[in-house]
Amino acid sequence: MLRLFVFIKLSFFLFIMGFFVACTNANWKAEYYSTVLPTYDFDTNAPTIIVSDPWDLSSKYYAGQALEAFKKRGFNNIYLQGQIDSSFARNVIYVRVAKERLDPASNYQYTFNTTGICNVINGVPSCSIDTRNGETTQKSLKRIIRDSYRVTFDWYDVYKKTRILYVAGTAAVDSGQYTDLQVFTSLLNDTISRMEFRRPVQYIYNGSLNAKH
Repeated sequence: MLRLFVFIKLSFFLFIMGFFVACTNANWKAEYYSTVLPTYDFDTNAPTIIVSDPWDLSSKYYAGQALEAFKKRGFNNIYLQGQIDSSFARNVIYVRVAKERLDPASNYQYTFNTTGICNVINGVPSCSIDTRNGETTQKSLKRIIRDSYRVTFDWYDVYKKTRILYVAGTAAVDSGQYTDLQVFTSLLNDTISRMEFRRPVQYIYNGSLNAKH
């Protein structure tokens, strides 16, 4: 009897935890895009500096997160601007993050009901449709406000004075659903982990975020 009680209690706990995780995690769609100099041989040991606009505090903050993400990709000689003398750098990566509000006027979800009569005249169907734009239709009209997030990486070879890689990660998220920190952190890490150094790539993928409470 005691074992049965413990089993039921444990099962209930796991159910509650599963429900909580399901409610706090949501899927979202993002896009990865990159173009690369195909003949370039990327060296994970080459001294590399991550640079951001000093007046862009958001990009400067996420440059630190980018540093850790690149280290996970195997770049072990990479630094933030100011950590080493720039004259030692073989590669420079310019990082930038940006957010903008999408035009809400073009983002509507709506439904409406119609009734009508259709007749076939000379083999051609002809229909008269009456649209009921009453109270029901007005309640089903919903304006969707979305925010567009973008992270970009411009990679240069200092010695060759050549741009060798450009990568962009973008996502459009319903406004207020997540914090900017959540979106940018997830998008930045996803983008760096997906970097392709041999060929240009573009695709849409599913990511996940923890919803804001």
